[in-house]
Amino acid sequence: MSGAAVGGKPASPFAWRLVGPIGRMEADDAMLEEFSEFRGRILYAGGRRPSFRRDDGRYSDDDPLDWRSFHIAARAGGELLGYVRVRPFPEHSQSALRRLLAKREFERVLDGMRLIQDDCLEVGRWMVAPSARGTPVAPALVVSAWAVGRWLGKRCLIATVGARDGQATMLARFGGQVMRSVAAKFATEYDDELVAMHFDLTSPPARVAAKLSTMESLLRLGEQPLKVREPEQVWKAAMPGAIPPKA
Repeated sequence: MSGAAVGGKPASPFAWRLVGPIGRMEADDAMLEEFSEFRGRILYAGGRRPSFRRDDGRYSDDDPLDWRSFHIAARAGGELLGYVRVRPFPEHSQSALRRLLAKREFERVLDGMRLIQDDCLEVGRWMVAPSARGTPVAPALVVSAWAVGRWLGKRCLIATVGARDGQATMLARFGGQVMRSVAAKFATEYDDELVAMHFDLTSPPARVAAKLSTMESLLRLGEQPLKVREPEQVWKAAMPGAIPPKA
């Protein structure tokens, strides 16, 4: 994310894009299929997680909530190299956090943090292609989730994170805090131990704060025609006539 600015915008060796459930940022079927294939291929990891490869040999990580979500993608030469998903916190039964704790327990955790569900976004599917590991893509993806969360006017990001490959450790360097009251649990599908983490969007650590404005510019957040600031409005815009999830 370093380099000289061009046309008033920071230079980057990667092309960054935010797509979402509404307006001109709307993700089409082909784009969602590309994201699903990319996630499935990374998760498959040479056979470590076999459920992410179909019988026909194609990779997939299909999720019906994708089209209700915001997607952040990093590319180089048109190739997708990094990805993260951010979305208004869904019904507990549809969230990744359901693997770790029941709805009432989740409500108690939020109460202890003086939050309500509408204060939160669920973030996940942090993915980096093997060819881009060790580059600025991974940390920039984390900062991008911070930037989008703050742009949406939220107070907290909540994530269910794998611990075995060091992901939780990396995220802790960018403000992620493990929810100590939530027990870790092994998930066979992911061949990983999952932990719950949260990010206090109101208090970015120095290494995040220093890059937020750059990431906001790369994602063109100031240029997006998004006036929506509440999850209920996001759901209504994404699903006309639907009833949004209750907190």
